[in-house]
Amino acid sequence: MACKKTGRLNWQSYPFTAIVRQENAKKALISALICPEINNVLLMGRRGTGKSTLVRSIDRLLPEMPFVNLPLNATEERVLGSVDIESSIIEGRKNVLPGLLHEAHDGIICIDEINLLDERIVGSVLDAAERGQNIVEREGISWKHDCRFLLVGTMDPSGGMLSAHVMDRFDLCVQMDSLDNIDDRIEVIRKRLAYEANSTALVIDSQQDILSLREKLIKAKQRISYVILPEGHMELIARLATEMGVQGHRGDIAVARTARAIAALEGRDQVIFEDLKEAALLCLEHRRNEPQPSNATNKNESEKQNETDKTDDENQNEADGPDNGNQNNESREEEGNENDISSELTDDGSSGTEDDEPPTSEPQTFGSLDDSVADVGDPFVVIDYLANIDNSHLKESLSRGRRDNVISKSGSGRYVAFRYPRDRVHDLAFDATLRAAAPYQHLREKKGLAVALERCDLREKVRVSKKGTNLLFLVDGSGSMGARKRMIAVKGAILSLLEDAYRKRDAVGMMVFRDQSAELLLPPTRSVDLAYRKLQTLPTGGKTPLAEGLTRAVTLMTGSSMSSENDSVIVLVSDGRANVSAGGSDAFEEALDIANKAADLPVRFVVVDTESGFPRLGLAAKLCSTLQGTYFRLEDLNSAALAGSIRHLVHRDH
Repeated sequence: MACKKTGRLNWQSYPFTAIVRQENAKKALISALICPEINNVLLMGRRGTGKSTLVRSIDRLLPEMPFVNLPLNATEERVLGSVDIESSIIEGRKNVLPGLLHEAHDGIICIDEINLLDERIVGSVLDAAERGQNIVEREGISWKHDCRFLLVGTMDPSGGMLSAHVMDRFDLCVQMDSLDNIDDRIEVIRKRLAYEANSTALVIDSQQDILSLREKLIKAKQRISYVILPEGHMELIARLATEMGVQGHRGDIAVARTARAIAALEGRDQVIFEDLKEAALLCLEHRRNEPQPSNATNKNESEKQNETDKTDDENQNEADGPDNGNQNNESREEEGNENDISSELTDDGSSGTEDDEPPTSEPQTFGSLDDSVADVGDPFVVIDYLANIDNSHLKESLSRGRRDNVISKSGSGRYVAFRYPRDRVHDLAFDATLRAAAPYQHLREKKGLAVALERCDLREKVRVSKKGTNLLFLVDGSGSMGARKRMIAVKGAILSLLEDAYRKRDAVGMMVFRDQSAELLLPPTRSVDLAYRKLQTLPTGGKTPLAEGLTRAVTLMTGSSMSSENDSVIVLVSDGRANVSAGGSDAFEEALDIANKAADLPVRFVVVDTESGFPRLGLAAKLCSTLQGTYFRLEDLNSAALAGSIRHLVHRDH
């Protein structure tokens, strides 16, 4: 719904000056109201932090400006404009029905939870804001109109992030956090209860502050065209943006405009350094890109790790005594790196040696390690983060991008557009059909009907629905995994992915291969409680039947029990050192043969290589290449990045 202000105060909205703290968000909105070149502001924060309340309160500051709420279920026709059905029927020609953008001219558009709105509509609104003009070319009409407005969006990051491209198009972005100070929280309670008891009284109490701020705003709007940005300050902006890794130049320009607005608000005719600091905080933080480590740095870190591995091997040999001198190199390598890897994967960063098994004087191989049960790691925060790992030698198979919104074939989902039907109409788009038929009603014989429709008028709905993922962890449960405590990180990653599975419509499962078989311990589920119970009793130990594990996993993920509308992803966690063959041939070659066949199936693969130390055989990397999957080394991923990287690969943008 759209509502226009007529110059009088809206006595229903919460007073802007009565909102406790949130100074950065207030400064961002005020700066945007002062500077006409600032086209959009984004407020981010968890539920209940006052985002929507703050946005709706700005209509009091400049009440003569139209204020339009754009709902999430708004169609492209309603936002941009379309054919006016009623007038077209009466007049016999296509007339334009203006959309919400026309109503918001010289005003403000508010979009709550903008991250949940169709990105095509978000892009169209941003385009119109930047051009200052809305161009409508659809359904046989071509029309344009002036369209200058301030877009203010709010979003809760837990509901999903906007793409980096869309985020960059917002001039200002502010994170609104919950108030931690007890006195501030008490003040929020007191004012809110007073507002609910008597909103008029609170508005009257705040009126003097509102009028004072409004007068200050009007003066700043008049002053800003005279505010000077010194040449030296431009250099500071450019240097700061470069150091923060800001891509493009939108951020630099936004800082300059915001700094001028802040200076005008403070009654200055020239931007000072403090204005730049405030502006940079509002304009650059959401554009920050952390500098990536150079190849030389990665190489040095790798060499240091190799030296550490060798030292650990030597220390382990000395501790074991002469009885262990005849162990094979592979066994010594596994034991020597045990404590180091456990330390790397411990959430709290401690060495983790207290949980490791004490060294024994008896030689051990992977197949002879006793079964053990690793702890369940704490759930990690699932982040859209891809570790900086060189995968250039492997074929990228996950380029299909995010599948959150897909065209529904079942007739369910949200109606977002229409199309011409190919044959029989299964889901009639009644509004689009009427718009197509309206201009020709005066030429048709109606035979007592209000509207005469013909076959050429029919339009069909295009619906989109959320598409989820069936994500299966295929985990090497052999002795080498237990020795390194790798299972702790894997268990924690599974729980992390389950935490937001409801929102993503994902199902996460776990299959473990060890000894002579593969066992489905956790069928794909969205139940965190069930997953935790299953993961607590997961043992490790025994040989590595890699081929059997791949066969069972692929059969499960391509079977009829899996939803055909969901994507299937298998995350293989192993070092690739297969030593069990079903046919008596080479165990790894058998696994490669299965992988070659699986690469042609509608399943995507992610391989997390658990190999460390020396010698490195690179079997997991070779297997990943055959699967046409995406490759990670577990030692390059911290515990949080394991879940986050997988989530990024599954849900990343086109």
